[in-house]
Amino acid sequence: MKWIRTLGIALTLVSTLGQAQESDQWDWKVTPYLWGINMAGDTSIGPIEQDVDVSFSNIMDNMELAGQLYAELGKGNHAVHVDYTYLRLRPEPTELSAPPFPPNTGLSTKITARIFEPAYNYRWNGPDGPAFVIGARWTDMSIRMSPANLPAVSSGPVWWDYFVGIKTHNAISANWDFDFYGTVGAGDSDLPWTLQAMFGRRYSNDNRLQLGFRLWGIDYSQGKGLERTQLDLNYYGFVVGYEFN
Repeated sequence: MKWIRTLGIALTLVSTLGQAQESDQWDWKVTPYLWGINMAGDTSIGPIEQDVDVSFSNIMDNMELAGQLYAELGKGNHAVHVDYTYLRLRPEPTELSAPPFPPNTGLSTKITARIFEPAYNYRWNGPDGPAFVIGARWTDMSIRMSPANLPAVSSGPVWWDYFVGIKTHNAISANWDFDFYGTVGAGDSDLPWTLQAMFGRRYSNDNRLQLGFRLWGIDYSQGKGLERTQLDLNYYGFVVGYEFN
């Protein structure tokens, strides 16, 4: 609750500061994009653990549904953005260790993830300049593990993390630019972090084709004993999107 109050006070202060810039023009951008996610790490519910090492090509085979959207609205030095990711996939079945499980016990897993990020951006050189970012990230994970010939187990952890970050924007030429976005935080998970680097090809209508790479680190656990859920995952992969201005 202390984090939520602090974030609320900060957003109230920056909203008040933003009202002084009434002469500035509003700017906006909406970017639907695809993130070619690779996953590496492990997940566990109680004594059942699965190593996750899935390349993008395998995820495309096992992906059931995915979608991402970024939107930003600003005026002068101030802006807010939201970033939403949804994915549902089934990693390749693996075999559980014996003992404690019976020999040749296969494990099938289904993972659904919803990640929502609202944040405030202070753009100290205006809309096309670098920005200091403060925000929150809501994660909703649904995990179902189904060992062969044994009852399935499920967990649905939901948690909030809070972060600070930096964005940079650099013009390479009249038509090309380069953006960087990195965050580090705290909250219900252990030191969440993100990195993103993007090249943009700008067109005459000011829209951009975006190509880049993104990495996210998640280390989360809850509960004890048979009710313990643990996620130690890295998401990484290429990003392609189209930015409407």
